[in-house]
Amino acid sequence: DSIYTRTTNPQNPARVDAIMQAVSIGPDLSEDQRAKVRSLIAEFADCFALAVSEVTPVKDAVHKLHIPEGATFSRKVHQRPLTPPQKEYLHKKIDELLAAGIIKHCDPSQVRCVSP
Repeated sequence: DSIYTRTTNPQNPARVDAIMQAVSIGPDLSEDQRAKVRSLIAEFADCFALAVSEVTPVKDAVHKLHIPEGATFSRKVHQRPLTPPQKEYLHKKIDELLAAGIIKHCDPSQVRCVSP
């Protein structure tokens, strides 16, 4: 992890290089077009998140589900058990999302629908 993030120093050359490494530019572009794409990526480096921790919430954004009155949903989980490596990966990702503030804990009594 670096102290140069999209909120502290998005144009840092090391960060821009990391973005360039992560972006795949198709072979169907001419060299001039590829140079323009690289220039745009560098100019708008603050729009790229290199890690979940760089994702910032959108102020005042509200997500609303339009669910018909009286609709019912399954609350049973129909999922095969995870293998130990799958479980380790999933728990690590959940911890990462929790730490970044992307998701938050939910009491089981609040769950109204489960989807595989």
